[in-house]
Amino acid sequence: MAALRVNLLLFLCLTASALLWGNPSFSETTISEQTLTNDIVIKERYQPGNGLPVGKFQSVRREAIVFHRDPTVGYRIQIGLPLYAGDIVRTRETAWLLCRLIDGSHIVLAPKTTLTVLQSSYNSSRKISVSFLYLEHGGARFKLNPIPDSASHEYKVQTDAAFLLAKEADFVVKAGPEATEITAFEKSRLEVTGMAQPDEVTYLSDFQRTTVAKEIISPTVETLSRETVETMMAGFHTAPLYTLLAAGTKNDDRDPIIEDTLIEEDLAEPQLSE
Repeated sequence: MAALRVNLLLFLCLTASALLWGNPSFSETTISEQTLTNDIVIKERYQPGNGLPVGKFQSVRREAIVFHRDPTVGYRIQIGLPLYAGDIVRTRETAWLLCRLIDGSHIVLAPKTTLTVLQSSYNSSRKISVSFLYLEHGGARFKLNPIPDSASHEYKVQTDAAFLLAKEADFVVKAGPEATEITAFEKSRLEVTGMAQPDEVTYLSDFQRTTVAKEIISPTVETLSRETVETMMAGFHTAPLYTLLAAGTKNDDRDPIIEDTLIEEDLAEPQLSE
């Protein structure tokens, strides 16, 4: 009997050790800072993801990485490269990134941000588009630019703390480990739901901000001044970064006309770096 107890204790110890020190889960290998610096392979030659492109990278300042479903293989982002459903995009400590989806929306990623494109599709015959994005941590601006005559345009953003639904909006989301802050710019209509309180909906419109957290049952809505919003907009430009650098210190928040509408043919052929 004593030997049986010893064997059982040894088995439990070995099982616990395997659980504690075994291979990390998919989410852990995807999001940890240690993974980004030590455990992944960064390939210089870009390889396309699965399926057809759903967007493309318009501008990048310093280093940003994209992963195609395989969290152990990353590619350095370059201007013009295509973006695919399932891609995980990460900006390093001082990097800024601008990309555009097939629904015409622009996304600006601040430094130290991780974003996953869960879904982005556009049916040209039915004029229906759906985009679903997961902001795991960091800050991002989402500027919707629906395709003209669109019958339905559904745009969803999720963080660990909040779920956002938008049809017409220009907004910034800052996702932290404990809370998510959402700020709506001009011409915005947002529905915000806390993941811990799915029945509690908060509505945001122009120049309004709210914070969602697990311990906040009813988030409050704060109205911001135009000056405060303009300062935030200056930090999250939707114009290509190389255009801003070429223009010197002037900071006009406007998009180049040629970039306003995403043409499907523009994404038909993936561009590969040598």
